Amino acid sequence: FEEKELRFRQTLSALPDGVVLLRKDLVIQWMNRIAERDLSLDPEKDVGKKLTDVFTNPEFIQHIQSERWKARQLIDLPDGRVLEVRVISAGKKYTVVVTRDITESKRIDDFRRDFVGNVSHELRTPLTVIQGFLENPNLNEEDRLHWEMMLEQAERMRALVDDLLALSRLEQDAAPASRELIDVDEILEEAAAEGRMISGGAHEIKITKVAPEGILGDFKDMRSAVTNLVTNAVRYTPKDGKIELSWEVKDDHGILSVKDNGIGIAPEHVPRVTERFYRVDKSRSRETGGTGLGLAIVKHVLFRH
Repeated sequence: FEEKELRFRQTLSALPDGVVLLRKDLVIQWMNRIAERDLSLDPEKDVGKKLTDVFTNPEFIQHIQSERWKARQLIDLPDGRVLEVRVISAGKKYTVVVTRDITESKRIDDFRRDFVGNVSHELRTPLTVIQGFLENPNLNEEDRLHWEMMLEQAERMRALVDDLLALSRLEQDAAPASRELIDVDEILEEAAAEGRMISGGAHEIKITKVAPEGILGDFKDMRSAVTNLVTNAVRYTPKDGKIELSWEVKDDHGILSVKDNGIGIAPEHVPRVTERFYRVDKSRSRETGGTGLGLAIVKHVLFRH
């Protein structure tokens, strides 16, 4: 038994992540060297003490006491580092805290987000000028064909820039811009109306049920999320297809659904469809005119709520 425990501890010590073994009362039983560094713990002094007494970060204490442990918790440390912390229940007697230093990866993500946001903002002005010159031309039939192609591509670029700016804004803040009581029926009506406009009468779009309960959050963000789902349904549902919107509340959980009878998504693609620019079918995506950012926007709106 002692030999197995030694091998187990040696394995945990070699992991690139920090590991702290706690009793259910949060008293420290053991830690590896990465956890010592991440949480500034001393194995000689801190084993036998409650973790919340020696690592007094308010965000961490609130997270571990909430017992909502399925989600990861990001913690900003006084020295500028950023930790990703996960708390895992290990049977009836023990709890495990796993830490990962994500300072560098977060710095890279922040740089990428700022770069995309700045470039997108700078592109907006020249695109506005180009679209302005493309309005109301006096052209012969052959030149008009080229003009229509230029106008279509300029509009596509504008939609891409708008989505990039929206995504950059959503990534910057963890919380919604406002916290108001949202009438979900109003959101569904507006999203359905926009879907019908894009569809041009080619699809049946209807709202099947709306629960009376509302949502606390940001109206514009939630409308953007639902509208992106509806326009996706229009783009990937053949002519004469059906699209149904609904809002239900079951067991104190809200279920907002946009359902269609279109081509669907193969199971292997489902985990990746919310990645920016991920395409299940690249050629079809070009035909439908999507930017490849709609479901990424949906994901970030939901995270913020």
